[in-house]
Amino acid sequence: MKYIKLPMDFSNLLNGKKVCSLEESIAQYLMMLITSRYGEVAGKNDFGSDIWELEFNQLVKVYEWEEKVRVSLVNAIAKYEKRLLNTKVIVALSDIDTDLDSKTYSQVRRKAIIGVTGTIVNTGMPFNFDTSIYVSPLSQ
Repeated sequence: MKYIKLPMDFSNLLNGKKVCSLEESIAQYLMMLITSRYGEVAGKNDFGSDIWELEFNQLVKVYEWEEKVRVSLVNAIAKYEKRLLNTKVIVALSDIDTDLDSKTYSQVRRKAIIGVTGTIVNTGMPFNFDTSIYVSPLSQ
């Protein structure tokens, strides 16, 4: 079976080119779940994750943020990514200090590291996915 590779190039797609592996297709779909805001996908109001609901919320403790995002991803993957079984999600949030010019100011950003493991339904093979995204730019 062939899977569509993102970004789509329809001229190549019609010619049967730009296809990807099952693993790459699952990874791309997981990135869509991670980076989508609730309500962004028409007809699927619960498609996405809590990342964008919590992005600038400074009142939530780090461990609460990580757990809320983790649970939202577990639920979204269980509902929308049927090609995976026995999924486990790990979310870690850290602060990254980008020292632009130490004499004037620095910029603090948060980096979310997300890991997903599971088993591919069709093959029974293990699946591993890791990504990191920057959220919540803060200035000091």
